[in-house]
Amino acid sequence: MDNRIGNETDNINAIVNMLDTMTQTGVSRIKVETSGEVMEGDIQKAYHHGRCDVGSPFATGKLFDLEEDRVKSK
Repeated sequence: MDNRIGNETDNINAIVNMLDTMTQTGVSRIKVETSGEVMEGDIQKAYHHGRCDVGSPFATGKLFDLEEDRVKSK
């Protein structure tokens, strides 16, 4: 077998194993994105707090207008 094909098959098997493990532990929704910023073999999880909250000010706790509201109410 060509070494390149073997490496690609290994990569595919690693992804399938990762997805199988996640679903077996109860993860019901999975969105997979690749990134050059994450080291090979590492994964990052983002938890979904509602329909469009991943990375939002509500999900991160960094509300851009929170301080303004406190200042105005004093």
